[in-house]
Amino acid sequence: MKFDGYLLVTDMDNTLMNVHSAVSEENMRAIKYFTDNGGRFTIATGRSAIAARDKIKGLAINAPAILQNGAIIYDLNTDLVLHEWHIADERKPALKIMSEKYPFLGFEICSGDDVYIYAKCYKTDRFKNRKNSKVSEMTEGAWTLPWTKMIMIGTKETLDEYAPIYRQYDSGHAVRSGDEFFDIVPDDASKGKALGIIAEMLGIEKSHVIAAGDHFNDIDLLNAAGVSYAVENAADEVKAAADFAAPPCDKDAIAWIIGEIEKWVK
Repeated sequence: MKFDGYLLVTDMDNTLMNVHSAVSEENMRAIKYFTDNGGRFTIATGRSAIAARDKIKGLAINAPAILQNGAIIYDLNTDLVLHEWHIADERKPALKIMSEKYPFLGFEICSGDDVYIYAKCYKTDRFKNRKNSKVSEMTEGAWTLPWTKMIMIGTKETLDEYAPIYRQYDSGHAVRSGDEFFDIVPDDASKGKALGIIAEMLGIEKSHVIAAGDHFNDIDLLNAAGVSYAVENAADEVKAAADFAAPPCDKDAIAWIIGEIEKWVK
């Protein structure tokens, strides 16, 4: 089939999904067309499996998904974790230091699908609208669990100022996944590394791996692909890292990219 041997992976928020956090019908149809004709499609997101599922119902995903900014490679069709990386224990005390010094910051810890709220903030209520979310306040026992991600939350201006301060206490891998989210992730995890593993699992050569994204946590994803696209609403740094520009997320960017792929294979 025409898309045999091609893998398309996309970020979710503000890339696959529009500004209303929905996947357009046009994107849904194009992705089904792509997979029906031999292509492999998946997502690369900072979300957990539960948080992703709320948004991708009916989407023709037929390759392992990249979750929590690369900390988890997950088969959404069988609910199996294929690979998982954890934050080193020696990095965890930075959470206490920052929260005590700057109590206006929000902090959340992810362990698999479980979310522990260490410091509430104006974003905490977003979980009320998520079905099946496993959210609870931080417990003493949560400190000994394997953490796949920790999130520091604040306004864009707040994180612009305090994300560099956080790095004084923890120099490990961390990246902005949005204006209001600073994701602290395992040192050996990233969307790009996960993409390389998935491509190898599927036997797809790098030149046939296509990626799309919009924010800083997508840069290494784009670098790991053979062909990369930044949507029009992407950060300037992401546009600079991408090979090509795509329409904005509100204009069916993924459907447009699939149209571009079809031009190559004809």
